[in-house]
Amino acid sequence: MSIKKQKDKTYNVRIGYRDINGKKHEKKKKGFTSLTLAKKWERKTLDEIDILKIEQVQEPEQQERMLLVDAYEMWLVTYKPKVVDTTLKKTDSFMRIHVLTAEWFKDSYVDEITPTILQQFVNKLSSAMHNYKKNLMPFKQTLAQCVVMGLIAETPFNRIIMPQPKPSPVFTDRLEFYTKSQLNQFMNTAQQLYGSNDDVKYRIYVLFRLLAFTGMRRGELLALKWSDINYNDHTISINKNLVVDNGLVNRIHPPKTLAGKREVRVDSNTLSVLRHWQAIQAKLTLSEGLSSTNIVITNASLDNYQPVGKLRPWLIRIAEQSGLPRIKVHGFRHTYATLAIQAGMNVKQLQYQLGHDDVQTTLSVYSGLTESDKAKTADIYTKLVDF
Repeated sequence: MSIKKQKDKTYNVRIGYRDINGKKHEKKKKGFTSLTLAKKWERKTLDEIDILKIEQVQEPEQQERMLLVDAYEMWLVTYKPKVVDTTLKKTDSFMRIHVLTAEWFKDSYVDEITPTILQQFVNKLSSAMHNYKKNLMPFKQTLAQCVVMGLIAETPFNRIIMPQPKPSPVFTDRLEFYTKSQLNQFMNTAQQLYGSNDDVKYRIYVLFRLLAFTGMRRGELLALKWSDINYNDHTISINKNLVVDNGLVNRIHPPKTLAGKREVRVDSNTLSVLRHWQAIQAKLTLSEGLSSTNIVITNASLDNYQPVGKLRPWLIRIAEQSGLPRIKVHGFRHTYATLAIQAGMNVKQLQYQLGHDDVQTTLSVYSGLTESDKAKTADIYTKLVDF
């Protein structure tokens, strides 16, 4: 310890000390205008050092702890109102099947999840799941909430390296979307199989026509009521979404996103197909002695919504009959967007038609290039820069 007077007649104080572990520390301050003030600061600082040493040797206060499963349940309460039932079930299933297991974190306190253990977990997960980074969202957000609550100082996700995921499966018999000629081939076959007779099967052709020519989501289409169709304005009002709980119970929810509530533009040919199906449905409903449900795409009995599970088998049958590779039901949404961009539709128009909140989603997900697009790339440029 020392107090030194400087040439400008002020005083500097320096205090050197060791903590309870023997480590050296130093505190100092300059510019005291009198010796009295310097000594006063010195005594006050020495008292603070003594108090600090006493606190260090005392038993540390017991910190509040929480099991990961309890922290996750707490996070789930805040997440549940933000998503539809199907999304909630997928999220919860991932946590129960992969995270909250006896092998990993079922009985772990959140402060026991070290970067080393977490790194081992994600290494194993990445070798088995190609989309593991996206699926880790609930785990990451749960630990982030624990930081906010003061249960841990930092999330261990900040101190690990995310390995390269297992490669996505490559299916030679499947496509992300159809080209114009492939879509034409698919729709012709669908019409041959389901569009020629005035019976309830006509709805299958109508279903795929609407998917391909409007860009609607599957749940939006299956939730449609006839009151949503405006033949005069050539529009379909999207204001609800059909969600299936456990593959059995139909539930009507709001659209998937805020922008999902919209008026979709429809071409005249597709509206003519709809009119024809509406007439068939009304005739069959009357002949069966049923009351109208007002549902556009009903089940075969005409008394409820069409079960979701039937769509894929129908799609596969049409694709096989037409000699085409398979696509997913959602692939018709990709098809609509890709062909719309090829046709010159404005991206903002397409964003509205698809019901995307963010135009980046429209640009990044639904703007795939066909082989013909790739072949024309150079010509497009040279038509502008012609020298």
